Amino acid sequence: MKDNKEIVLFESKDQCCACGACMNVCPKQAIRMEEDKYGFLYPRIDSDKCIGCGACKRVCAYQQVEEKNSPLISYAAVNCSNDQKTVSASGGIFAAFATKIIDDGGVVFGCALEEVHDSLIPHHIAIDSISELGRLQGSKYVQSSTEFSFSQARKYLDEGRKVLYSGTPCQIAGLKSYLGKAYDNLILVDLICHGVPSAKFFNDYLNAVKNRRHYRKITNYSFRDKKKGWGMNFRIDAIDANGKSISFYNPARLASYNTLFLDGLTYRDNCYNCKYASKKRPGDITIGDYWGIANEHPELINKNGFDERYGISCLIANTEKGKSFCNELDEYLEKVESQYSKIAKRNKQLNKPSERSPKRDNIMNIYAEKGYEGIEALYRKKYRKQRIVHFVYNKIPRSIRNVIKKYKDQ
Repeated sequence: MKDNKEIVLFESKDQCCACGACMNVCPKQAIRMEEDKYGFLYPRIDSDKCIGCGACKRVCAYQQVEEKNSPLISYAAVNCSNDQKTVSASGGIFAAFATKIIDDGGVVFGCALEEVHDSLIPHHIAIDSISELGRLQGSKYVQSSTEFSFSQARKYLDEGRKVLYSGTPCQIAGLKSYLGKAYDNLILVDLICHGVPSAKFFNDYLNAVKNRRHYRKITNYSFRDKKKGWGMNFRIDAIDANGKSISFYNPARLASYNTLFLDGLTYRDNCYNCKYASKKRPGDITIGDYWGIANEHPELINKNGFDERYGISCLIANTEKGKSFCNELDEYLEKVESQYSKIAKRNKQLNKPSERSPKRDNIMNIYAEKGYEGIEALYRKKYRKQRIVHFVYNKIPRSIRNVIKKYKDQ
């Protein structure tokens, strides 16, 4: 019998991370994710379908579950395959994990950035062949929609297949709560996450680039291209006005989207008080870039594949299952034991959430009122000096920049 009391999933926007667990758990498919005026996704209940069972409220890990996992062992790590490492954002260890799971007949879930109706949509998909791995590789600094991947993952788990599911910590916590029990055949990998802009904001940026450069269409976006080495350079693949395929490269700080992301000015509300930005992690394993490794482990550099030009990852095992899985990967990656405290020095989100700037709400309101052209105008006006500095800095040979960076880190 339907409960007449209306279910309220959250009182304020900072209480929802859009993990999608509530949508997946609803027995009547009465919940769908809808965009607000900034493009951020929030669950909406269809009162005509809702039976008032409360499953959606109970499954919310973000509001109701406190994580207990803590780091057991930490590593610096790189993929043994140079081919996989080259197209990864850092040391390519996610690709090593995925390859191991697929070799064992399992399924891998992660974020893909795929063209849908002339937009590049970030969403979670499942793959079970190495030929598809490229769809999941590389960082995506935009929120992925998990869609119904939680229920897909449960289906594979119940069939007895190994499953690796990677995502932001809130997505991993949401999946755990949705499943409701532990699975021996499940490996959960959470990413060191700064926060997430909306997919709408990202695609409006791409449309602004397309119009300004007179491209016919943008076919792909790489947030972390390694053509000029490990770092924050991006690449846009497009079809130009003459129908020719081209690629455009630039440092992150010379683009509005990337700059505002790095400054923490475009994230969804809950990112600024994220409880997973701490030692308490939902994943069996946490992965990210090992920024500052030349200072923390100078003895590793240029040995056994630990080359800063191609990226080096950090790997933190938070559970015995995660630790055991790491010990099965000698064929797939090189790893050297490190310390959580060393990794966290340059990965601040392992200690605390990104700070909410007073500028954030102003920027998002400009976007809501004037669209992305308003954001672009603000960027070109307010960041003029910074753009000049970064343009000049990126003209300096990389070897000299590395010396400057090492000096600053000391």
